[in-house]
Amino acid sequence: MKLKILLVIILFTLQVNAVDDNGVRHYIKKYMEKKTGSKVNSVETISSYEIAGTDGWEVYFLSLDMKIKLGKTYQNRTLPQVIFTKDNKITFSLKDQNDQNYAKLLKPKVPAEAYDDEHFLAGSKNAAHKILILSDPLCPYCQEIVPEIISMAQQHPELFGLYYYHLPLLKIHPASDVITKAMHLFQNEGDVNNVKALYHLLIDPKETNVDKILKAIKTKTGKSFSKSDISSSDVKSAMEFDKAMKKRLMVTGTPTIFIDGVWDPTRMRYKNYIK
Repeated sequence: MKLKILLVIILFTLQVNAVDDNGVRHYIKKYMEKKTGSKVNSVETISSYEIAGTDGWEVYFLSLDMKIKLGKTYQNRTLPQVIFTKDNKITFSLKDQNDQNYAKLLKPKVPAEAYDDEHFLAGSKNAAHKILILSDPLCPYCQEIVPEIISMAQQHPELFGLYYYHLPLLKIHPASDVITKAMHLFQNEGDVNNVKALYHLLIDPKETNVDKILKAIKTKTGKSFSKSDISSSDVKSAMEFDKAMKKRLMVTGTPTIFIDGVWDPTRMRYKNYIK
């Protein structure tokens, strides 16, 4: 492990005078402006923590607000950046003993405000462990495991408090737009079973006819939603909030699961707590 980190230092590390949060943000701003020729308006630290088993290396998840030239115009863009620090060193690449880049093995930790009443779905808010899920009901792997996790939270409220965020993958599942909005309405009503039921909706993922999707939802759940129900300002605001959380946690696919604030790439770690 020490040899692997030493190689990374020699090959990729850039020296700075001091590494703390302010130092990191200042250095990255200057470095990116010089490297890209674009103005960096601000650098925000989304999350940072020490990486277990790396003898003191820390990971920083940053959000860069940049003004980038596209053609003949400049446009503001928000870009993610992952870096690693130790002592007075900063590196953009750090690998484990299996030659895996930590940038692909880690995600930001869940902020405390993500565990709010609006996103609580099942189990108990005072449970020993918090599970946070970002999911699309038409994602095949979500359909396989998310209803099971919801059921586990219902069956073991002393162990799990489950918080649910919607992440419809609209480019491949356009029907998820209407379905996730209906799920949000069920979630607001505390109707956990119908949230689960929409993971088994008989609908073509490519369907875009809103009337057909709402009819399928009624057939499955017995609940009628109108077009105005799913297009209300409250629903739109909720979907935007979930989209913003997806960006903050640097999530790119579904299902993404965090346990006690930490990303679980196996998606199965919750089973370790069930005796």
